[in-house]
Amino acid sequence: MWLDPQTNTIVYDVPDVGKITSVVQEARHIQNGYVAVPNTLHNCQLMRWLGFTVPEPMVDYDWPGRFRPFIAQRTTANFLAVHPRAFVLSDMGTGKTLAALWAADYIMQRSNSFRCLIVAPLSTLQRVWADAVFQNFLNRRSCVVLHGDAGRRRTLLSRSADFYIVNYDGVHTLRDDLAARPDIRMVIIDEASAYRDFRTKRHKLARTLLAKRDYLWLMTGTPTPNGPTDAYGMAKLVNNAFGESFMSYQNRVMTKLGMWKWVPRPGAHNAAHRLMQPSIRFAIGDCVDLPPCTTQARDVDLSVEQAKAYKDMKRQLQITVKEGKPITAVNEGVLRWKLIQISAGAIYGNDSTIHRISCLPRLKVLREVMEQCNDKIIIWASLTSVIQMLYEELKDYTRVVIDGSVSPADRNQAITAFQNADAPRVLIAHPRTASHGLTLVRATCSIWFTPTDSTEAYLQANARTHRPGQTKPTTIVQLIGSPVEREIYRRLDANETLQGLVLALAKGEINGS
Repeated sequence: MWLDPQTNTIVYDVPDVGKITSVVQEARHIQNGYVAVPNTLHNCQLMRWLGFTVPEPMVDYDWPGRFRPFIAQRTTANFLAVHPRAFVLSDMGTGKTLAALWAADYIMQRSNSFRCLIVAPLSTLQRVWADAVFQNFLNRRSCVVLHGDAGRRRTLLSRSADFYIVNYDGVHTLRDDLAARPDIRMVIIDEASAYRDFRTKRHKLARTLLAKRDYLWLMTGTPTPNGPTDAYGMAKLVNNAFGESFMSYQNRVMTKLGMWKWVPRPGAHNAAHRLMQPSIRFAIGDCVDLPPCTTQARDVDLSVEQAKAYKDMKRQLQITVKEGKPITAVNEGVLRWKLIQISAGAIYGNDSTIHRISCLPRLKVLREVMEQCNDKIIIWASLTSVIQMLYEELKDYTRVVIDGSVSPADRNQAITAFQNADAPRVLIAHPRTASHGLTLVRATCSIWFTPTDSTEAYLQANARTHRPGQTKPTTIVQLIGSPVEREIYRRLDANETLQGLVLALAKGEINGS
């Protein structure tokens, strides 16, 4: 294949000319097996479907936004542009979100009345996807987050927008409305492992409602966490699993031991990879031009108990301010710490007793993030009781704890194992205990289950993975359940004091508070 720049024509030397001319209407047989194909996006898509190499189509694209595309992003965007149905299997932190949006924008520029539906975890709708559209496509593309009760979702979907962003369960709520929207020709499914079980109602709805759109891109960095059969459900959406039944695929890649146990056959994961085609993947270690450390925010809902405790505390603060009572620096520190306790799901009484309240939504998002990371993980939590709770909740991971209750000898043993052995995979740590001096570069993802009230501890903790000896880009993920938490993280990232934050909450000066 070569490209003639003067005529913008791709020339192929093929033994079977008819294979191209029968599919690509604009293709012309020149002579001696040479075929000329006009270099258009549609023709490139057809040629890729036929299995031929094509030039990157986005050479004249302006790549809008705040960032210059990295090699992985540019390559991924071009790959998506020529593959209307495809997988992106790249690691967390490799820039998949923006690459997909760039590809979608490029295709939209070349099509009339073209809209896109983004299906993603609830925690990422606003903070990841909507923020990416706003920050990089301002005055060029619009987006609407379809969240709320059924009536509100329908009202939002009726608005004109380029991108509609919805969580998995929201697709079910809007099934009739989406079925009546042929203008939504593209679907991007983020963290598509949510569709790996083809027997669920969620998957069946996706097959009838989403999989028949002109474009369908599934993105996940962990396609087969439980074994090679995980690939089947996602492949069923993109390529109909090449017509193979699940039973046939399972028997081909797995061996049955006893009544219920199945184990992978040799080469099973290669078979799963072949099933999930066409696909592209970049490992985080391959992306040498990525920024060394990026930060993500993930929205989490407060449980009913957390929301009530938050509301009661805010009401008391407002009464204090209204009555003219001072909030001293000491009192503010105590109150700020109480807000963090509410977010963590563990409220300490005056006698140091611990009152546990539900934080199930936060735990759910924590697991979502952990499933997206292929490397080792550090979870930071500022309360010893919460660290213990996390240790108990994450029984399906090899994990170890570092906090004030762990002896120096056990601490050193845990750090050595984390750095040098395959297990443990997860380190659950208190930032005041593990934020200084330690080298924890085996981890590439740091998740803040709760914020800390110490800027120094926050910055030092993040430096445990982003430091000399680290060979891969790293990611910091902040779980945020309230405007106060968002403001705490904003100040921590900016190295600003947290003083005055509680008073700002009482006065309603924090957005959304």
